[in-house]
Amino acid sequence: MLGRKNVHADTCFTGGFMGSDFGIAEDLSDNLPDSWRPFNKQFIPKFLEAHPGKSKVAAGLGCSALWHVCKGIENGDILLCPDGTGTYRVGEVTG
Repeated sequence: MLGRKNVHADTCFTGGFMGSDFGIAEDLSDNLPDSWRPFNKQFIPKFLEAHPGKSKVAAGLGCSALWHVCKGIENGDILLCPDGTGTYRVGEVTG
């Protein structure tokens, strides 16, 4: 989903990009190890701080998803995203 209730869908579709947030407000460029496990170990506490009502399981899933968006997606991968109108858009990662 491109934002809560797809609020960013039109901007992303028009601009040809996707993104992710999960409430971690910092530049992750230098904090993306080759595996999601060390990333989760470092960022689960930050996720829980940003979302105090969430469980550790939810934090683990959110952090893993964030790592995969930042580091795990590669050129040629196919993305499937709801557009907020009941249909889905398909895209291919090109860079």
